[in-house]
Amino acid sequence: MDNEMKELNLEDLNQVSGGVWRTVNTGIPGVNAALRAEARKKSAQIGSIPNGVEVDTITDELFWDPVEKRHFVQVSYNGKIGWVASSLVGMKR
Repeated sequence: MDNEMKELNLEDLNQVSGGVWRTVNTGIPGVNAALRAEARKKSAQIGSIPNGVEVDTITDELFWDPVEKRHFVQVSYNGKIGWVASSLVGMKR
């Protein structure tokens, strides 16, 4: 058995489940959640996550956007890693 540790690159990281699978719930059927490049609402949108789809939370640590007064959590969806409002995946603070 090989117990040697190695550093993971982004491709390797995409193969690993980092957290808990959570369902996106925008509260409005047909309305998607924005996948953001950074943990803030004004950040560039890098993708869209359909309502009702499960995403893999990378961590349970939440990041606060003081301007918008909301928390964000990092998720992996469809090969992309980005940020969504924590309230959309049932992680309210």
